[in-house]
This record gives sequence, C-alpha cells and structure tokens, in this order.
Amino acid sequence: MVRGAAALLALALGALAYFLVTPALPAPRSLDAAIILSATVGLAFVVALAALPAAAVRSPFSLVPAVVGSLLLVAALDATRAGAAASPFEALLLGCIGVVFAAVLDAPALALALPVFVGVLDLSGVVGEGPGALLAQDAARPGDPLTVEIPGWGGGLPAARVTAAELVFLAAYVAYAHLFGLRPRASAAAMYGALVAVVVAGVALDRRVPALALMGAAFLAVNADRLVALFRSAREG
Repeated sequence: MVRGAAALLALALGALAYFLVTPALPAPRSLDAAIILSATVGLAFVVALAALPAAAVRSPFSLVPAVVGSLLLVAALDATRAGAAASPFEALLLGCIGVVFAAVLDAPALALALPVFVGVLDLSGVVGEGPGALLAQDAARPGDPLTVEIPGWGGGLPAARVTAAELVFLAAYVAYAHLFGLRPRASAAAMYGALVAVVVAGVALDRRVPALALMGAAFLAVNADRLVALFRSAREG
C-alpha cells in the first residue's frame, strides 16, 4: 500500500508539472495537429491518475487520504483560478469515486452490463446532441466544474475537456477488472486509446463522438474471453 501511495503521489506531481509547463511547449503550426498532440499527452496523465486507484477496490477506505487531499487541492487551486493545474487532482478524485462505485456495486454481471448500458445511453445522447462525448470541439466554452481540462501546447484554448462521467466509469471498469480477474492494465490502455480516437475523430469529423460508448467497447473487447469464462464459472457455481 505504501508503494501504491508513493506511485500515486509521484504520478500526480509529474502530471502537475507537465500541466504547468504545457502552455510554454512549442505547438505544431496546424491547429488540428496541436489539439491531437496536446490531448494525447494530457490524456495519458489523466487516464493514469483515474485508473491507478482501482487497485485498491478491495479496500476502498484506503483511498480516504487521496480523496481528502484531492478535494483540498482542487478547492485551493480553483479558488486561485489556477485553471488546468487542478486537472490532475480532479482526475484522481473522479477515479477514486469510480473505484468506490465499483466496490459498492460489485456484482460480476455489471462488468458486462454496465459498459453496454452506459454505451447505449451515450449513443442516444450524442445522436440527440446531448452530453457524453470528449469535448475537444467545445474547448472554447467556459470552464465546467464537471469536466477535466486538458491544456493545449503553446497556451491558448484547452485542447479538450474530459467529462466526470468518462473518468468515473473508466475507473470503475478498471476496478471491475481487478475484482473479477480481467485485465486491468490492458483495460486502462484500451480505454485511453479509445479516448484518443475520440479526439482524432472529433477533429476530423467536426462533431461529437460517443466517448463512453467507445470506452465501454474497448473494455469489453480486451476482456471478452475472460468475461465469457467468468460467466461460465458463475453458471456452473
């Protein structure tokens, strides 16, 4: 547990350092390339921070220090209008919420049913111009307390904003992978790839893309064989 806390702290500090220097980094001349590059790197930190607490899903009370610390830091940074500097701690806080969600609702069936259900709702929302997509094309709107800002290289507008729902469910899916013998690391990597694909597709198509649906599909794809074995064992038991 001590190693896990040290890793979490090191990752959070590394993410904070990156987010602070991001506006000073040289951006590509192409706006589309700048958005994709900035979002790809920033999302790596955000996804890692949301997914790392999932290993504590069997002892969720061990996350209390991370939750309290994140809350205090987010409140302090928001009060000083620090912008994207609060994003690493917002991602960590949302990840902890997702882990607690999975710890409370720990039925094996949810490892399959929840990504499908959430994905269907997300597809319906996107078709109706509702929320639920990675907001690369909405980056110009004012800051939203329910989104995590990904800063852009060279300053200016954020490259993207990730919704709270996306990070909570991402953390919950990784936690389910820990609980039920699936592939936690592959799950996190696949969902990160899905979010990057959402940014690329959003830039290319200039429209909202269903991030939650693609994340859920990525999670199910990398765990398909083990999910089948999990439910086969449950039936036999």
